[in-house]
Amino acid sequence: MVRWLPGENPVGDLFNEFPELNVRQVARAMGINESLMQQYVNGAKRPTAERRIEIESFLHKLAERLSKIKL
Repeated sequence: MVRWLPGENPVGDLFNEFPELNVRQVARAMGINESLMQQYVNGAKRPTAERRIEIESFLHKLAERLSKIKL
């Protein structure tokens, strides 16, 4: 599990680490304002601890769904 230090931008770091994740599409799927999510990514705004947990949970659920794909 990754722990983030105060002052870092974990949401921005995440989207930079995984550029295949589309910020706008993730925001839409979560029901978060796209502009607000972009501000989280850019570091203009900091999400609350609760919001970070929501984002993390959504991405874990997405990963679980992806892991079940059979082609």
